[in-house]
Order: sequence, then C-alpha cells, then structure tokens
Amino acid sequence: ERLISIDRIVGNENSNTTVRLIVPERFAHVAYGGKNLFISPKGEVKKPTYYIIFFADEAFETNRLKPLPDKDITIRLAMLDDGRFVKIIRNGNYIGEHKKGVFAAEDWAAKTKKRGIFLHAGCREDYLQSAHGDYRMTRTLLVALSANGKTTTTSRILARKGEEKSWLIQDDGGTLTPDGSFHGFEAGGIFVKTEGVNPGEQTEIFYGLLKPETICENVYVTEDGDFDFYNFERTSNGRAVVLRRDFMHASSYIDVDRIDNLILITRGPLIPAISKLTREQAAALMVLGQAMGSSAGDPTQAGKIRSEFFYDPFVAGDLAEHANIFYEIIEGIPYLNYYLINTGGIGEGEYYKDIRLEFTMAILDSLLRGGLEDWVDSPTGFKVPRAIRYVDDIYLHPEKLYSRTEFEEKQKKLNKIRCKSVKEPGDSLHPDIREVFSKPNVV
Repeated sequence: ERLISIDRIVGNENSNTTVRLIVPERFAHVAYGGKNLFISPKGEVKKPTYYIIFFADEAFETNRLKPLPDKDITIRLAMLDDGRFVKIIRNGNYIGEHKKGVFAAEDWAAKTKKRGIFLHAGCREDYLQSAHGDYRMTRTLLVALSANGKTTTTSRILARKGEEKSWLIQDDGGTLTPDGSFHGFEAGGIFVKTEGVNPGEQTEIFYGLLKPETICENVYVTEDGDFDFYNFERTSNGRAVVLRRDFMHASSYIDVDRIDNLILITRGPLIPAISKLTREQAAALMVLGQAMGSSAGDPTQAGKIRSEFFYDPFVAGDLAEHANIFYEIIEGIPYLNYYLINTGGIGEGEYYKDIRLEFTMAILDSLLRGGLEDWVDSPTGFKVPRAIRYVDDIYLHPEKLYSRTEFEEKQKKLNKIRCKSVKEPGDSLHPDIREVFSKPNVV
C-alpha cells in the first residue's frame, strides 16, 4: 500500500522539535489536515523527534457503523529515553489523533526535557483601554477540556475602539516555563470544533471554516454543497483545521514572554460565573479538572460532568510530580492572577440559569480591562466580584437559587468530592494543594 510521509516543525520556526506523520494513501485527509497544523521544516529531516503512524486492517470497514466504544481500534504511545516519541493508530483515520499525538509528546517533553509544564490551554493577547482610561497589554491562558469553551473564549475579539487589538496566540496548548513565558506548539493551523458554529456567536471561527484551504472532518454537507454545522446525524464531533493565515486575528507568533492571567474553565450548578482563586486553589482545581465531557473523547459520555487531571487526558508519568512541577512554576510567577469561570449554568431544574456566551465574554471583557476590582467572599469558598457591568448579579451568587440549608449541604458534598479527588495523586502531592478543600469555606 502506498504511504504518505510528511515532516513538520513542532513549535516556532526556530524549534528543533520535528514530527513525522506516516499514513496510508487512503487517509490522505489526515496528512493534509495534519500538515496544516504545523509549519514546514527548512531542510531535510533525518531524525524526527516524534513519529505518528496510522494504518488499517480488515476491521476498519466493519467499524464504520459501530459506536466509538465498540470500534476495533488500537492506539499505543511510547515515550523513549532519548526524548523521541512514537504513536501508532490502528484503524483510526481522525485528524485529531495526529494532533493528540503531538500534544501528548509535548506534554511529556515539557516536564522531562524543557523544564516547564504543558497546559491544555488557549492563549490570547489583548491591548485594551482599561476602566481608568489607560491602555494595557494582558496575556491570558484559558485552561479547559475540549468543548467547554476554550477555543471560543480564546478566539473572540474584545478590541473594539481606538488603538485596541486582540490576538489569538495559540488555541489549544503550550508550555508554561519557570520564567513566566508561554510557548505554543502549533504554528501552522488551528484545530476547531464545528458543532453549532454560527456567524453570530463565533464569527472568527465561522468565517475561518469557509476558507478554501480549511479541511473539515465529520461535518455534514448538504446536497447543495454547503456545510450544516447543526446537523449531527452522523456525529457531533465535527472538527476542522483552519490555517492561521486564514484566521482573522491569529498572531504572527505563538510564544509570549509573560502570562498575566490563568483562567480555568469549568461547569457545575454551584459555581459562580467567575471566581477569583488563590494560587493553592488554582493548583488544586487543576488536579481536580472538573469539566463537562464532550464528543471529542467518547461521544457516548458527552454532556456528563467529569474530572480529568489538569483538564488534560494525555498526562503521562507520576501525577503528583506533575502537579508539584506546576505549583513550583506558578509560585515563581508572583504577578500571575487566577480565576475560575463557569461556561455552563447555575442552579437546577426550574431555577436553572444558563450562562450564555455573551455573559462569559462580557465578564472576560471587564476582567481584562481592569474593571473587576472589588472582590467579596462567597459561600462557595472563592471570591466573586461585587458587580459586573452587563451581567446580572445572580450569576455570581448560585447560592440564591437554593434554600440556605440545601446549598450548604450541596456545597459540603461537593467539597468532600473535591477533597477526595485532590488527594488521589498520593501523599507526595504538595500539602498546600492536598489540603485546600479540607479547610472550611470562608463566608
């Protein structure tokens, strides 16, 4: 069988890290999408750092009509002592497996070779007029599981007047280093989820999807040849690779020398639309990794609340060591601010209130303009703003949607679950992280 082999650079143009993708010719779309995520090497690559290899056997055809958990697919990863990495995918033809392979390789290399920690995070840079009239540059990391709002919140433009600018630095991962800098890994393209994308809420992504060189995967096409991003007859895991040059405000660089804000994205009925965290709370919530499952993993689990260590399904090695490295790094970045945002909703049943995208972006806009200066204690154990322009106060106070007794019982139960989950990595986890949810709430 004829094979396609493509070499690419992982990281910026000066990076020495390379990946070789090898696929059978019938998986040419994987090669096309995979190559667009990264940039071309300047010369011949004789010894790639990472290898991603796809192949298929007789079970590939019989897999077509089976749900994902029943498909006969094998995926194996090998992290080698010399820094090389190999991923083999049997009977899979999903572009995302290539991306996830490089992601996992960088995840491992960051903490073993690069003195950093790889985060499943988008990175945005904003130069905005502050609430006090001056202009401020801020760089923000938004950490989340797939399909919890990371790419959308990272890519929405907030700049709207005068000298303001908003840049998408990286949409889905990079390495945070001890000096506070952040280094992306995909300089060629952006891997986006297409489910329900529309020009009203996700303008930047929508028009990127319509560019001629964009490749879509698992997206319904009508008889007229148009995309239907709301048709999930086959699957809701629609994806696309959009070239950075076709994404309206993708920056010309994927690295920044300073990160000002670390925002964790989660969902849950007891969690305010935004909370301010301590360093220890942020580290503990990274260990907890509470979010909503999506079709990016197992479509049968989409929509269910789950916990994923560091919001990252590809972490390898000792988990306590991983968390401790992260904690040590952020301890050395004294100016870093920590926040938790809820992109789902608050309350339950008839009292449920959806946190719409426009609310989340209004919160982010106020935060990055320095408009959230007055924070008060919340019975959730975090701090919340006293008020946010444009967003009703109820979204900061989920406790008001329950009786006092009911909320306290639910919060106590949630903290008990958190406490147990945070301690699962073992006794070697830093005590500042282990004991966060063992302490009583500040009210």
